Amino acid sequence: MNGPERRKYNPDNKTGYEYVLLADHLAGLIEQGKWPAGSRIPGERALSEEYGVALDTVRKATKILRERGLVQTLKSKGTFVTPRD
Repeated sequence: MNGPERRKYNPDNKTGYEYVLLADHLAGLIEQGKWPAGSRIPGERALSEEYGVALDTVRKATKILRERGLVQTLKSKGTFVTPRD
């Protein structure tokens, strides 16, 4: 396989919908502080390329993060990690 190596978001090969597994992985990055509160997360296209998944998978994962209250998306600005209480 040629091209850049894709980041793994499911190293334990858990079963489930790809967008949920990706959302869980991204939530872990937030909880570990790798994406601190107020920081802008990479764009959907960048995440799609980084993880080797379809753009729609990233969009669904981002929606789950919004529903969990972990991020907020501002139109034409990007998606940002919400501050924790």
